[in-house]
Amino acid sequence: TRVLVTRRGSFVPNDVLAEALWPERMPADPNANLRVLVQRARSAFGDPAVIETGPGGYSFAAGGRFVVDTEVFLSAVRAGQEQLAAGRAGAALREFRAALELWAGEPLPEDAYEDWAQEPRNAVHRALLHALEGGAEAALALRDPDQAAALAERAVPREPLRGPPALLLARALAVGGDQAAALHAIDSLRHRLAEEGLDPSPEVDDLQLKILRGELEAPKPRRHALVSP
Repeated sequence: TRVLVTRRGSFVPNDVLAEALWPERMPADPNANLRVLVQRARSAFGDPAVIETGPGGYSFAAGGRFVVDTEVFLSAVRAGQEQLAAGRAGAALREFRAALELWAGEPLPEDAYEDWAQEPRNAVHRALLHALEGGAEAALALRDPDQAAALAERAVPREPLRGPPALLLARALAVGGDQAAALHAIDSLRHRLAEEGLDPSPEVDDLQLKILRGELEAPKPRRHALVSP
């Protein structure tokens, strides 16, 4: 069922389902086994229509009375991105916070090492980063550096070698008046990059110089390109 839910609305061929369910040892009649599992799932949901049978595959029906929390999360992140791209920082922050309130931890934890689960897991992880970074940017635009720092601080350890969350954190701390902590955030990014043999981007040097000069202030909302989760 988890395989079908992650591809809701699309028919998944029998061979793809069988490979996901039995990657090491395929049963003698995988199609028959799939029919049994689908029937059990339909009975468990109490609605035969929830799983549709198609030509050589099955689909978890789109819409209907079953809500998938991941879909709601991704929808809220996209709404936040649209609001931020339009320069509506307040609305964007509300959407991002609504998405983050739905975050219940790692997606598909029981399938973390399964090949079929990698794409949906990665999509949710990217969306989480967009929510944290977009929320931090929106909070800065609303001149709320404390909230911006809190959100950026959650994003940094998820991808410690990426510059944007660390720079958002440093900017928020500097705008909030803690220059020492802002410089420490940049130094920490430099150290992490150096350990991997990487050089910081020019943006790192530029931000550090602005912090040292005391040139930072909360930015105004700005328009930018959408990035889909």
